[in-house]
Amino acid sequence: MSNSTITFDAIAQAQASKEVTANAYFDAASPATLFGRRQSTTSGLTWGYYGGTIMVDAVLAQIANGTLSLTASASNFIEATRAGVISNNTSAWTPGKIPLYIVVTGASTVTSYTDYRLTAFRRAGRLAKTMTDANTTLAANEERNEILEFTGTLTVQRNIVLPLGAQQWTVFNNTTGGFGLQFIGATGTGIVVAMGKRAIIYADGTNVVRVTADL
Repeated sequence: MSNSTITFDAIAQAQASKEVTANAYFDAASPATLFGRRQSTTSGLTWGYYGGTIMVDAVLAQIANGTLSLTASASNFIEATRAGVISNNTSAWTPGKIPLYIVVTGASTVTSYTDYRLTAFRRAGRLAKTMTDANTTLAANEERNEILEFTGTLTVQRNIVLPLGAQQWTVFNNTTGGFGLQFIGATGTGIVVAMGKRAIIYADGTNVVRVTADL
């Protein structure tokens, strides 16, 4: 079947009960609307969103439709935990959370919003990051990469802080200076990868642990 082949049941102009066919389409596509803006419950400084099903540690969890109260005259960063808990703040994306929307508000209404859900659950490819000589917490768009490579010159061992939600990475300590990089969560224990070495690691919800030795 070519990509130009229409698989949907077309809605004809003269068709009776078009809403039945249209609602069937919406039902079929509804899993893709998870965390999407729900217009019927969005008004003033209230932001409505659709729920749906999300996978949490190999268990399907059902997220209910809901609403958030937005802060007036601010940029609201709406985000979700990997368990599907929605929140917003007016500072920045929270490392380890899933970016959803940036909603700009006036005194009493939403003036604009940007949808970041296109990459919310997608794993990207390779992050090549030049570090400063300091501990580094990866941003949400960075930690979603499957391969993490770090360069820069270190004077002591530094930490790379990762989210603790179940996730696996291949990491490469390509720094100079002779020091290891410790991959660790905001809490719990981590593992150290020596300079010039690669390893496969994962977060188990509590700690960052090894899959392989340094290679």
